[in-house]
Amino acid sequence: MKIDKQFYPYIIISIALIISALFISRTGIYIKNTGGIESNGKISNTISVSGDGKVSAKPDMVQLNIGFQEKASTSKEALAKVNSKVDSAIKILKDNGISDSDITTSNLNVYTEYDYSGSSRRIVGQQASETLEVKIKKIDTKATKAVKIIDELSNINNLQMNGIYFDIEDKTELFSKARELAFNKAKQKAEELAKLSKVKLDKPVSISDSTYDISPVNYTSNVAQFKSASVARDEASGAGSISSGQMDITANLSILWGIE
Repeated sequence: MKIDKQFYPYIIISIALIISALFISRTGIYIKNTGGIESNGKISNTISVSGDGKVSAKPDMVQLNIGFQEKASTSKEALAKVNSKVDSAIKILKDNGISDSDITTSNLNVYTEYDYSGSSRRIVGQQASETLEVKIKKIDTKATKAVKIIDELSNINNLQMNGIYFDIEDKTELFSKARELAFNKAKQKAEELAKLSKVKLDKPVSISDSTYDISPVNYTSNVAQFKSASVARDEASGAGSISSGQMDITANLSILWGIE
């Protein structure tokens, strides 16, 4: 088939475009519109940045996870022994000003214990266990109140101290400050990038907040370590104290800024 010469320029241009497209795709270089279409049909270009903000504050609360476990020949006897120790612990807590709402039973189990050393399993008794979650609020910087309570609880035989955690009861204001710092940091980045790109920065078109509440800081899960390694005795009063340190509250934002 004979091609008219007047179409040669168009054919050459088409071949060149195809070759260019193949070359660009092979090198991994491409141009992509990162924005969207506004209501008026105008293309909205954007700069994507992220920012993080961190504030620190002293804990004002200690959370305790304490457990009790007893064995007896019957389930009723094992549970009665556990309940007796739980009652003693609750009395200590209430005598130190801990309210009912800050004492929670998180786990209660009664089960049969077996001996598997022989050719067949043999029942050796009944086990009962219970776990309490306790919040000690409004502590001072040395957590003196918490140490006093732990000292008294440790007098209960076979008490299991499963965890001692520092926390902040209300982090709302701290997260607000952290988000403000994160936003300002993201804005600074966007302004710098806009200046380097010689474009004008517009308002944000999308904000994603990936901030999450942190878990309480575990101090120790061993009462003996807590008392011997970390409790400093005041020579005058004999009262125990610990350093609660500080907790970091962090916010993370990802922001798309419009540009002109």
